[in-house]
Amino acid sequence: MVKNSMCKKALISGGTGFIGSHVAEALLKNHWKVHVIDKYGFKEYKDLDSLKNHKNIIFQEIDLNNYDEISSINNDFDCIFHFAAKLGVADVNKEPYEVLKTNISTTENIINYSLLNPDLDRFIFASTSEVYSGTQKHFNLTIPTPESEPLTIDSVSSPRSSYMLSKSIGESLCHFSQLPITILRPFNIYGSRAGIRHVIPQLLEKVYKAKSGDSIEVFSPDHTRAFCHIEDATMQIMSILENENCKNETLNLGNQTREISMYELAKICIEVSGKDLGIKKLEVTEGSPQRRAPSMEKSQDLIGCLPKVTLEDGIARTYSWYSNNFFGK
Repeated sequence: MVKNSMCKKALISGGTGFIGSHVAEALLKNHWKVHVIDKYGFKEYKDLDSLKNHKNIIFQEIDLNNYDEISSINNDFDCIFHFAAKLGVADVNKEPYEVLKTNISTTENIINYSLLNPDLDRFIFASTSEVYSGTQKHFNLTIPTPESEPLTIDSVSSPRSSYMLSKSIGESLCHFSQLPITILRPFNIYGSRAGIRHVIPQLLEKVYKAKSGDSIEVFSPDHTRAFCHIEDATMQIMSILENENCKNETLNLGNQTREISMYELAKICIEVSGKDLGIKKLEVTEGSPQRRAPSMEKSQDLIGCLPKVTLEDGIARTYSWYSNNFFGK
């Protein structure tokens, strides 16, 4: 018997993080019961109060490297999301061994626990668009990039490869597990609660701290990206969850509507602030690809989900949120 959403239960690893917390909110709005497991608690953001205090959410602090802790949870979930991961350029370059070991170990543990859930209808694994980086470096990567693009491993001794390798191995573990999987490959998702490791929050922080007449520094100014607001990304994830045709598929998560240079992105960040600032172009960041943009044709064919948030509107919202919740705190 298929359950209605009024009694469906979801487990979210990494549910206190950026994408995980937004997905938790969306599930609760759709009358799911949500169980969040994470090494870290919810941050003290005002817009998280309604999530933390919701009657249908449970938070449990768990070390995802410890299978005994995970397996102690009741195994009665309809969907399991695995968002938890060790990531960020700083960690990847500083602790590549820990990134590789932790991400593979936690994914293996969550998969083994998921196999204990008799009524599990979907296991959704958050991979990364970094899995395409080897192909982009050594071959002629198709851009916008479809999910069917062959994947190539970059140098296994490069620290930057550790995250990509951990997610590529995670994808393989998912495929071989025989679970009803969907693999997501996010491309440059941005918005509230994204932390400060990503390019848009970093640019917005520079803008926030600058005084009129100053210039902000922009690395890799001619490199381009296609950005997707978290509202659109969450909408895509919910549509994927609700669509049976997305089972056992790998799907890009993102927005291919507009590919923009870091220089043009910085100009928008300045415009939404209302400040009179200049831009100082700096060198290319080591390891940064010239272009990155997803092909969303497969997703649109399966779920018909088109982005609604323009880049200007999304950055304005993001600047407002960070100004009120993060910068200067």
